[in-house]
Amino acid sequence: MRWNGLRMGLLAVASALAVTGAFPTGSHAADGVPVRFQARVSWVAAETMVVATDDGVAVNVDLSQVAQDEYQRLAPGARVIVNGARGRNRIQASSIESPEP
Repeated sequence: MRWNGLRMGLLAVASALAVTGAFPTGSHAADGVPVRFQARVSWVAAETMVVATDDGVAVNVDLSQVAQDEYQRLAPGARVIVNGARGRNRIQASSIESPEP
């Protein structure tokens, strides 16, 4: 039951991103479109991270292609720069950086 709720939540986030213009829409919205954005970490578990943009939009980030040392010490509230590509209902991250102080 809990996973079903999480799945519905992720679908709602993806819909919100499309509506708010956080991702390109239409024929230019093909998977693999490069993205780079700043956000705050909401939580990290295994190879998944959820971040909140400055607009308050929650974004699901797949960390499976990122070196673990880039994200293992991140705590909720930490500011990050996510580099990656748009995937189905999430961002496939290629790297996670800390913004310059």
